[in-house]
Amino acid sequence: MENIEIIELPAVPEAICGVHLGAMDTIHESWQALHEEVLARGLVPTGPCREVYVRSESDDQADWVTELQQPVSAA
Repeated sequence: MENIEIIELPAVPEAICGVHLGAMDTIHESWQALHEEVLARGLVPTGPCREVYVRSESDDQADWVTELQQPVSAA
């Protein structure tokens, strides 16, 4: 795999995680819901958000599964 850089992110003690199902053109809605939950729990984001592509094989993205991870800490 040419032109790919692998970066290891450090472990974090706490994160809010969610799952986005389907196409990437609506993933912003899942991120917004996740960040609303962060605020509702009185937490603050503390690092770069992460996406883990659990299933991303089909061209139409209808069956894609993406895990959303946001490191957090108490406000």
